[in-house]
Amino acid sequence: MTLSSTWFLSNQYFIPHRLMLLARMIDRETATDLLRQSNLTAAEWRALAFIGTMGSSSAAEICVAFEVDRAEVSRAVRRLAELNLIKRARGRDQGNRVTLTPTASGKDLYLRTQAKRREYFDWILQDLDIDEREMFDHVLIKIAQRVDERRGTRAEVREADASASGLHAASYETPA
Repeated sequence: MTLSSTWFLSNQYFIPHRLMLLARMIDRETATDLLRQSNLTAAEWRALAFIGTMGSSSAAEICVAFEVDRAEVSRAVRRLAELNLIKRARGRDQGNRVTLTPTASGKDLYLRTQAKRREYFDWILQDLDIDEREMFDHVLIKIAQRVDERRGTRAEVREADASASGLHAASYETPA
């Protein structure tokens, strides 16, 4: 299999397309592995991995962490609960917040799956030495921080526009 014919369009200035293609390639490969090895979808794995890594969490925290919509997380959480991989409990001191916690079988599946995923990521990064891996990570962080900086600026502008128009910022949404 070869890279998409669009990979080489517009060289390095076609960053979003290249990142999207690479992310999709990795996502499809790992989704296939996840389903075969763990009987989980990518969304279910992300939720289980977040809960396994962070400890008790909420669906809202998962949404924010992965920048995904509530419906996707809700479906994943529902299935994880049906498979007895997580348990849901209402927090007494947090109002209606539902806390998600891995069960023993969920923690076990998380650890086994995490090990397999590390093997895969070690394999795809095998051509990079330790300095290149660190540089790659550093470059990704720098790009993400710059994008996040712009998002923050845009959010401030939206809030200012909403205030000037008499709208509540929470009810003002940017079209997709």
